[in-house]
Amino acid sequence: MKYDVISFGSATLDVFLKSPDLKISKSKEVFGGEFLLIPYGIKSEVSDLVICSGGGGTNTAVGFSRLGLKTAAVVRCGWDFAGKIVRQEIKKEKVSDELLVQLEGEKTDYSTILIGPDGNRTILVWRGGICLEKSVINFKKLNSFWFYIASLEGNLELLATLVDFAKENHIRVALNPGGREISEKEQLLAIAPKVNIFIVNEDEAARLGNLPKKLPNSLVAVTAGERGVKLWVPAKGCLQMAGFQVKMADQTGAGDGFGAGLIAGLCKGWEVEKALKLGIANGASVVTKIGAKEGLIKEKELDFWLDKTLAHHWEK
Repeated sequence: MKYDVISFGSATLDVFLKSPDLKISKSKEVFGGEFLLIPYGIKSEVSDLVICSGGGGTNTAVGFSRLGLKTAAVVRCGWDFAGKIVRQEIKKEKVSDELLVQLEGEKTDYSTILIGPDGNRTILVWRGGICLEKSVINFKKLNSFWFYIASLEGNLELLATLVDFAKENHIRVALNPGGREISEKEQLLAIAPKVNIFIVNEDEAARLGNLPKKLPNSLVAVTAGERGVKLWVPAKGCLQMAGFQVKMADQTGAGDGFGAGLIAGLCKGWEVEKALKLGIANGASVVTKIGAKEGLIKEKELDFWLDKTLAHHWEK
């Protein structure tokens, strides 16, 4: 079977918790200057509880599927309770599970997400001790027009293998690296020129240096939340587009939503302005709901978002 897009990345079981007792406090002693505060030694009431699958690999796969693309997910999880939910949810969303790696005796990654009063969050992650590896992927079945590669939990060797495989088989590649990949800056930047689209947020871009100069033949997207996105297009310049102003319930999955929307638009053969607008819309829609998948745009909702006006302009 040939897919429009195959997504690679992580799979988790996510539990989202929101409580009126969670407060934001400031301190120079913590990273970022802010922390969530909750009284110690009490039983705190939870106002919102959502349990669902997560991880960049499954989030983007569902995003593509909802936008009408034939999609598969290459993610790894166990046959435990959490892994069964992962499989059930992607199948419900019409994502093929034929490439899902699910092995007996392994445990699925797990996250508890504490949502603050402003919609920002703190994520407590338990790694199940498994991640995607070359040895568990059936390369003979990797037949698609696009690869979308989210974080591979720092496995740069696998990233290089996937990118080289894609080039050998005329498959386009979109890469949205995670923190572990970015921490290996030199290795990542040695691979990055081979991808068609490189997606990061503005903090990640600052860590990697002048990306448009380092990746002159790739589209480079740098996201900045509600302030919008800058997209460098070879031989055309930089397309700057504003963000949609929405009420944020939870920011988890906004980046995955943006990436899925942008690549879906390009898969459909849209002009770059329209594809970028879909990416921004998808990211904005995601943050209006709790969880990384609930707010992902469905194909029937496209006109609602695309009919809206977003300020944009080109710079050389």
